[in-house]
Amino acid sequence: MKTKSKKVSKRQEAFGFAMEKTVKMMRLTFNRLLLLHPEADITVDQWILINILNKYGSLSQQELGELTFKDAPTVTRMIDLMVQKGMVTRLSDIKDRRKFVISLTESGQNLFKLTETVAREFRASAYDDISDDELEILDGILKKIFDNLAKQN
Repeated sequence: MKTKSKKVSKRQEAFGFAMEKTVKMMRLTFNRLLLLHPEADITVDQWILINILNKYGSLSQQELGELTFKDAPTVTRMIDLMVQKGMVTRLSDIKDRRKFVISLTESGQNLFKLTETVAREFRASAYDDISDDELEILDGILKKIFDNLAKQN
């Protein structure tokens, strides 16, 4: 069955490009800030994982994949490297030995504390001169776009 394609306005097209460009600039800027702290030795994607583990505690690899929107092989590679660096542990799940539970090590917790300040400063500079009202409107718009896309997946 064919689906009818919707017409995209020039404004919608430009907005999509602007979102993509902004996300890439945010990643690039945060990565540069993390590189200013060589003692951290962490990438943006690794930081996202330790941030999630700090927030939620121990999680399965599948849960980490769902929360980061990354596929299983990518999450596995990231965790392999993070285990080697001593940031996280990967232990068999007591309830289901086919699954693994990922947890922050003490070193990973210290790394989070070290880089959390960098992340806060990064966000503060990114949102400089943007009011709380503007951020609330943007948040609402982004949630609508996300929900529209989630319906398709």
